Amino acid sequence: LQMLHAIKGQSHRHSLFELDSALASPIPHSSSPISSSSDSLLSSSNSSSNSPKRRRVDKLDRRLSYNARIFRGMRTSGVKPSADDVQTCRREARDAFTDASERDARLRAIDDALDTVEELILFVPEVAATETEQFFVNELSAFLAWIYSSMRFSGYISCLDGHFRDLKERFRRLLPAIPYTSEQRHLITLRFSQLCLEYAEMVDEESLDWCKVDMEYLDKMIAVRERRNSIGKSSGTDNYDAEREERRLRDIADRIRYNLERIQLAWRDCASESRVPEKLV
Repeated sequence: LQMLHAIKGQSHRHSLFELDSALASPIPHSSSPISSSSDSLLSSSNSSSNSPKRRRVDKLDRRLSYNARIFRGMRTSGVKPSADDVQTCRREARDAFTDASERDARLRAIDDALDTVEELILFVPEVAATETEQFFVNELSAFLAWIYSSMRFSGYISCLDGHFRDLKERFRRLLPAIPYTSEQRHLITLRFSQLCLEYAEMVDEESLDWCKVDMEYLDKMIAVRERRNSIGKSSGTDNYDAEREERRLRDIADRIRYNLERIQLAWRDCASESRVPEKLV
């Protein structure tokens, strides 16, 4: 039996795709550089030159997806994409993947999405200090989650080890960018824990440790808000926004904890069979 068969009664692909609608945070509206200036940026980044070196760069650029070339041009011009831009790219990638009728076309859609993500990751700051930056990183994590969940459940299973290593390294870049005091940090950890469950055959202890450390901070945040809400109620003051925030954090914590428990259960089931979990090929 494959390890995921030990996790009974779950539709992991469905649960991950429903994650954003269940726990969605509003994205501050901003004008999209993609719609307003992408064509001029793209043309400037691909301007012709007689230099052989420049022609080689142009040739490589043309192999990238359209959105990847746009973001490369934006980076060259010093323009930052918004969370709305990332969300738009995710919708476009999902539509292209869904509309593809052949396996090669679906694979190209995934490759194009990965090209785009590689360019977007270069915009992630070392520390996302503002709410706008944190929403951007959060949306990028949602894009990554869609890509690797699609790969996991769409027949691309010949290199699951490599897929998990790649997604882990990308989340290694995203997670430290947002402080533990931000709800966005815990939403990203939730997505990562869901991917760990979907790639349960490949997940390692370090990945689970990331989730466990996050849980410790999340539990502290919940305890602080619980005390504040309790004090407010005892004084006859209701703070509905604070209560909703506490419920959201509890929901995130419960989901992360559930994912970790299911992974541990799957590992125990495999250990009880006295053999190493199979790698899907």
